[in-house]
Amino acid sequence: MHFAHNSLKSDRAFVLEAVAQHGYALSLVVFSLKSDREIVLAAVAQHGYALQFADPSLRRDRDFVLVAVAKDGNALKYADPSLKSDRAVVLAAVRQFGRALQFADKGLWDDPEILAASSWAVF
Repeated sequence: MHFAHNSLKSDRAFVLEAVAQHGYALSLVVFSLKSDREIVLAAVAQHGYALQFADPSLRRDRDFVLVAVAKDGNALKYADPSLKSDRAVVLAAVRQFGRALQFADKGLWDDPEILAASSWAVF
């Protein structure tokens, strides 16, 4: 995707195929496609960390963030702050990668279930 002609970076079908194979390709697409629900979902399902390249409206979307953190708990870093205090989102993130707890709202750092799931309670 990096070396693709600029016209391909705005071709929806091409972009969808690219992000399904490599989620980070979302970083290279035209801005308007970074808010396309199907494209972003394909990207974060392939590589959760691709959430960082999604339109902010999708980083506020609980369903998208849940898919991303289930794939890569560190994607919690790029979630909207409102979701960093969402217990279910944080729990999904720390179950995938315990150290994702560092990106959660501090109000959840002492939640027993989250701490048990994270197995990384050293701050």
